[in-house]
Amino acid sequence: DPGTPPFEVIVVLDGEDPASRAVCERPRTFPIRVLSQERAGPGPARNLGAEAASGELVVLLNDDTRPDPGCLLAHASAQARLGPCVAIGLVDWDPERPCTPYMAWLAPDGHQFNYGRLDPKRPAPWDACWGTNLAVPRSWLLEEPFDPGFPLLAIEDGEWGYRLFRSGRPLRYVPEALCYHDHRYDGPADYRQRARTAGAASRYVVRRHPELAWTLIGRPAAAAAVRATSMLWPGNWRREMLWDVGFRSNYVLGILQPHRKERSR
Repeated sequence: DPGTPPFEVIVVLDGEDPASRAVCERPRTFPIRVLSQERAGPGPARNLGAEAASGELVVLLNDDTRPDPGCLLAHASAQARLGPCVAIGLVDWDPERPCTPYMAWLAPDGHQFNYGRLDPKRPAPWDACWGTNLAVPRSWLLEEPFDPGFPLLAIEDGEWGYRLFRSGRPLRYVPEALCYHDHRYDGPADYRQRARTAGAASRYVVRRHPELAWTLIGRPAAAAAVRATSMLWPGNWRREMLWDVGFRSNYVLGILQPHRKERSR
């Protein structure tokens, strides 16, 4: 967008990757820096990028996303309009890629992202703090970084969002800050391990924040039991219902079964 303020791009490689570095080092019309770290996960990578940044606002994007031309301008405008805040942008499937029925169920109003419960006119809940497309004042991220010891690749952004929320930093939903997600899922088997990892990660979060035990463990387990029981009624064997029960069940299995990365700690 021609109104976009000056920006820089910082790419953090989680483990050195010559092919990715070569792509990043192609000539661009904007400044780009490529950093790398020993494999430590997305949280430490975001911390490293924020430390290296020179601007006052940091926009976090995942490596399988493509920002809409107006995304950065929308994030900058939201900070000017709302004041300093954690701004949660909208993530939708890449329109240039096929969208399977399972993907359409999973997001943007499903278990991966659930934007349907967010209202841009009201504060956003901390558990909607998805780091896939999010803007935050750089000073806030430096003062309250992602947990460098987070052991799993799931809900590390939610745990960080909870700490920001608890410290009084406002969270807002900015749907006009749009980016596109290029990650194909053909069916529930493609998402099974991610659901289990999220369940295992919730156990780690609850050890750090015991007050979240009901939110991250008790309530999901109860909901899984209710949904599974509802399958006993005739007429409930719809495809989407099976997907929902499968996701919830795998999340609970993740809570109950130690993850291999946790066992190695």
